Amino acid sequence: MADKEATVFILDLGASMGKAHSGRKECDLDWSMRYVWDKITDIVSANRKTLCVGVVGLRTDETTNKLMDEDGYENISVLQELGPMTMTSLKTLQSSIKPSKTFAGDAISAIVVAVDMIDTFTKKLKWNRKIVMITDAQSGIDPDDIEDIAHKINDSNINLTVLGVDFDDPEYGFKEEDKSSTKAENEKTLKALANQCTDGVFASIVEAIDEIDTPRVKQVKPYKSYDGTLVLGDPEKFPSALSINVERYFKTHLARPIAASTVVLKSEQGGTQSTQTVDEEPMDGVEFSAVKQARTYKVNAPDAPGGKKDVEFESLAKGFEYGRTAVHISESEHNITKLETTKSFSIVGFIPWDKYEPFLSMGEVCVTHARKFDEKSELAMSSLVWGLNELESYAVARLVTKDGKEPTLVLLAPGLEPELECLYDIPLPFAEDVRAYKFPPLDKVVTVTGQTLTTHRLLPTDELTEAMSDFVDSMDLDSYGIDDQGEPAEYAPIDETYNPIIHRINNAVKQRAVHSDKPIEDIPSVLLRYANPPKDLIDRVQDRIEDLIKEADVKKVPPKAKGRRNREAVKPISGLDVDALLGEDSKGQITPENAVPDFKRAMATSEEISDIQNAAKQMTGVVESLITDSFGDSKYAQAVECIGVMREELINMEEPEMYNTFVRELKKSLLSGSLGGDRRDFWFKVRWSRLGLIEQSQSDVSKVTADEADAVRPVICETCAHTSTNRCFSFTNLDSPILHESVNMSDTLDIEARLKELESILGQTVILAEKPEDEPACLPEDERPGVAQSRDAKPSSAEAAHDRATPQDASTLSDSDELDEMGNYRDAAPFAHLKTQDLSHEDTPFCPWKVVKAYAECFTGKANRPRRSGPPRLELACLPDFYSLTLTFFTDLVLSFYIRDTRDPKKAHLLVPTKQVQNFLNFINNRLNIDLKVPRGPPGKVFYLRFPGCGPFRPRYLLHHTRSSPADALTEAATRSGFDIDDPHTWPRDAEANRDALAELETSAGALLSSNMALLRRDPNERSKLTAGQRFEKRQAYRKKEMQAMLGYIQLKDGVVEKDSDVVFFCVDVEAIEVSPGPVSEIGIAILDMQRVGEQSPGNRGTDWWPLIEAHHLRIKEYQGLKNYRYVQGCPDDFQFGKSTFPPGSETCEAVRALLRPHLEAKRRIVLVGHDINQDIGYMRSIGFDVKLETRCVDTVDSQSLYQVWMQTDNARSLSTVLDELRFEYSYLHNAGNDAVHTLRAAIGVAFASTEPASPP
Repeated sequence: MADKEATVFILDLGASMGKAHSGRKECDLDWSMRYVWDKITDIVSANRKTLCVGVVGLRTDETTNKLMDEDGYENISVLQELGPMTMTSLKTLQSSIKPSKTFAGDAISAIVVAVDMIDTFTKKLKWNRKIVMITDAQSGIDPDDIEDIAHKINDSNINLTVLGVDFDDPEYGFKEEDKSSTKAENEKTLKALANQCTDGVFASIVEAIDEIDTPRVKQVKPYKSYDGTLVLGDPEKFPSALSINVERYFKTHLARPIAASTVVLKSEQGGTQSTQTVDEEPMDGVEFSAVKQARTYKVNAPDAPGGKKDVEFESLAKGFEYGRTAVHISESEHNITKLETTKSFSIVGFIPWDKYEPFLSMGEVCVTHARKFDEKSELAMSSLVWGLNELESYAVARLVTKDGKEPTLVLLAPGLEPELECLYDIPLPFAEDVRAYKFPPLDKVVTVTGQTLTTHRLLPTDELTEAMSDFVDSMDLDSYGIDDQGEPAEYAPIDETYNPIIHRINNAVKQRAVHSDKPIEDIPSVLLRYANPPKDLIDRVQDRIEDLIKEADVKKVPPKAKGRRNREAVKPISGLDVDALLGEDSKGQITPENAVPDFKRAMATSEEISDIQNAAKQMTGVVESLITDSFGDSKYAQAVECIGVMREELINMEEPEMYNTFVRELKKSLLSGSLGGDRRDFWFKVRWSRLGLIEQSQSDVSKVTADEADAVRPVICETCAHTSTNRCFSFTNLDSPILHESVNMSDTLDIEARLKELESILGQTVILAEKPEDEPACLPEDERPGVAQSRDAKPSSAEAAHDRATPQDASTLSDSDELDEMGNYRDAAPFAHLKTQDLSHEDTPFCPWKVVKAYAECFTGKANRPRRSGPPRLELACLPDFYSLTLTFFTDLVLSFYIRDTRDPKKAHLLVPTKQVQNFLNFINNRLNIDLKVPRGPPGKVFYLRFPGCGPFRPRYLLHHTRSSPADALTEAATRSGFDIDDPHTWPRDAEANRDALAELETSAGALLSSNMALLRRDPNERSKLTAGQRFEKRQAYRKKEMQAMLGYIQLKDGVVEKDSDVVFFCVDVEAIEVSPGPVSEIGIAILDMQRVGEQSPGNRGTDWWPLIEAHHLRIKEYQGLKNYRYVQGCPDDFQFGKSTFPPGSETCEAVRALLRPHLEAKRRIVLVGHDINQDIGYMRSIGFDVKLETRCVDTVDSQSLYQVWMQTDNARSLSTVLDELRFEYSYLHNAGNDAVHTLRAAIGVAFASTEPASPP
């Protein structure tokens, strides 16, 4: 049990303490209270009931003490009775500490009151008793009976400390000038009293305040961690075995900062206070209460509302992670895995001192000695300790401190001290805790051929080694400090080096507890004493640093300049003009065969604007020639790459206008057909690659705004997409669209302008025809004629709709409904019997109207390709605008349903039948020759919302209107029905769909309804709300993670391979035949086992690892006679790294598995590598081989993405470009085996290059 302590503070509150002296800005009382508050807050933070505090006020205006009836005890008040200190009592005490208006009060009498308080409270029990007096000694003191008082203090074992304000202290070096005679006499009286006390202390308080910031070492009473026997051998089997009764205590303990607690304001209703709050001792009397925690456990349950249900903790079982799988182990099985142990301390072996590695010490030190008053054990312990010491050995012991505890291994070292013979122990790691890492030698380099080199560019020279040794010696701190005698000493002794985090937190908490409204003071200088190296030491070693820099040939790497203003032309270190010496034009020419490196080189060497203009003009010619000479889109990728490099370089050169002019002219040329015919499909690739105009957000010197950049895309203006007129398309043939329009004369000029914009989008002539006069106006629901149509008359688009429906959806979409050429119902035939607010059929699928409107922006992309039968009649980049325009007509024929939100019935969701949406997409597909479709998988769920078993919680019929209606038909039809189409509050109410009906639904129906409601609430434009910059940052962050993973797989840090890796790189490349159906003809595989690399030096960007790459080339036997030549120059016969194999198509997958099997059986970690790897994965999946599944890969690495990180670009590059940038030699690309090897080389090379101090030129 910790010692009990009773402390009484005597505080002088006289009027003289309210004044400031000796040049201080604080009054004497506030200044003195720094020390008192520091001591009291230490006691409060300890949170122990055995630490009791009392406070006596001296020279107070009132008199309240037990002896006040006697003479001489006036103006003395007990401000706090002796007892435990809490935060509440601390706040109460603070309000009492203020200067009084009196000057009278006897300090000796106050000490007598304090002694009486201690004697009354502690009685004759074992306590540490202290009295601390703070006074300026300005009042009269009666020196009579000082001897008797000192005798009483000694008899009560009280430690008296007198701290005076501005008391003279020659040892500390303080003396007050012009001191009054009264104060001088009182100082002598108090000093005499302190000297007569056995443990008395008399000092100036200035010394105590100056030492507040110096952390005090906390004295912790040791506690026993083991009490039992230490044995050598088995005493039960062998009576002669060594057995010593010992006690084990902590010798060192990790210091930690105080922990934070989560609290809430305590309720004012004291009667309703919880038991937990009342019983907590630390919170007693404080305005805070502990936070109660309640936990609920949920498991996935598809049938439950929300997809989850609550379970009791007792019904759960523990699960352990095994790989990526959670393995359940029952309680009975878990007991089998638990090691049953008994309390023991046994020596298992010995080890010489010189064989023990210091890095194996893993924890806090404990001390073990023989049990007290056990002479036999003391003698045995002495013999063991002396024996270990004389043999210079340690003992290794197994320790179990309690029954059932996990065992630990400890190292026992002999400890010989005066009157103590003991064993110090420290925890040791088990074999599984030790990981051995191999590092390359520091004094030699082993080449690939096994030759050992002691002189190498990667090894330090003798001069460099000596310079480094001198530099390290000059920073030695062992003798940098100076002791009290002026002799050299250790600079930072261990007992003067404090943990700044722990003590800073302690100081901050104490300051906030006392002064809650004041800012936290600055960090004390004593905590920052060793935060930085001494300045004079740095100055002293500067010469050594300069010598070291000279020997190491350290050169500053200039940062990569951004922009032409901060950029200098690259110059050789020698200062020679290499181009002039070689007789070559320094600017050079940009050739189509090597356009990208030539253009970069021209930008790097350009000095005048004319040089940049010349290079941009040449690159423009290269791009135009690639487009003109391209057979189909065979050279489009190369042209797009050239444009991307041109854009990036001109941004860096701060010449965006050159690029913007080029883009505008290129667009005109593409749309006019001057680049080899109709090349408008190339403009889509430019837009898809985000290579449009350079905006102001991308270059500060650009004059193009974001709106102007968007205008370069041929779009329909927003007013055209949202017009008040009624329009619809009809097609007499695929090349002659006619726009039927009902307009006012005032809109004629506007319509003509829109027609021209529509013609620019479609690339066709659009005819404005007269509106047929025989089309009736929008009829009321009860006057609509019924329309019948045979099943044979169904439109062809319905078949395509069913082809794209999922199996569970196809059976529910009827083909018998009459549809017009827009894919809409000509009338309400399928729903003719429905009236407003009628429930729909349970199996009818619906789609939210907001999803229909957002389809072009959120559900179209690369999958919506042109059909093979011919080119698209619309640039896909313009699809969202055309879709919005066409949707205007669809709006005029829509069948509207609605369903109210179960969470908030005031809200409602507008829906349309899925069948109508599908046929609308078919209409666009047929007219534009593209392939829009409802997405498969999870994204497509929102298009097929059904409500079986949901009772009244099903879509309800709202209204229907025909194409003969005006443009605002939806609004007008709603108005006629008596509600506002934009305000769900005005829609018909559903009395049946209430909370009671919702509670009565079956579990499965309730779960389905909750899932549908979640889809209805989701915003389909959520993803599209990301700006282009945000999407770029997201892609960039993903690529950076991929680069960091690659560096980890090869254990590369700062250009040095730090340790062995256990990864196997498995690189795949696939070549397919160009002509339909595009079968896979070649598979290339390159494997690098990093365990084979071992200590092999990587060389320049990993080139020394190349001989360790295992290469394979598989050519499908059925296609071995075919060779690509149209778009790429295939070379299947030119495998450069071994011999090709020819497995039949049916055995190809097994051949690949045979290459994988050794690594899978060894349970190695496999990392999949490729260049644009998703494409190769897709090809492999087409032959029935799931690469990710078969390889069980832990990750995938794309050399294309690594290159983008290295070059800090968002533009993808071909494998040849990456190899050129790395300056790697290559030949016969588009051979799958060669490509696989070069891709793996490129991935490793880019990883090394990314850690180099400067980017490649």
